[in-house]
Amino acid sequence: MPTSAELLLLDTSAAVALVDPDHVAHDAVRDRVRGHRLGLAGHAEFETFSVLTRLPGAKRVAPEAAIRLIQIGFPETRHLSRTAAELLLTEVGRRGVAGGAVYDALVAAAAGEHALLLVSRDARAMATYRAMGIDAELVGLP
Repeated sequence: MPTSAELLLLDTSAAVALVDPDHVAHDAVRDRVRGHRLGLAGHAEFETFSVLTRLPGAKRVAPEAAIRLIQIGFPETRHLSRTAAELLLTEVGRRGVAGGAVYDALVAAAAGEHALLLVSRDARAMATYRAMGIDAELVGLP
């Protein structure tokens, strides 16, 4: 079981649930990550920014506020190294990842390179996370 100082990476599905107190899975994600250092897994930083800045109506976050929220809420964000990024295209092909799942592979690769647990709410992405050989945990689904 993780220690309180353990670093966890989140994908976009978990990050959005965490920062939106009205989200159906907010409590589940908050409870799972409480006491841990948090970061976003690579490409999830940009996806989270994209989602926050296009939410409907009053929930939409201004770009400057979204940047600040990400910087403060996920200060331990981890990205792929140049070497890992250069090898990733071959790796996703070798592992049979294609189409839109390649974006999930980008997220998985960042978590994998840093040997960190990835917290997710995206049941569909779990197949890609498994294909990429990372440690991922599904949270907040019935």
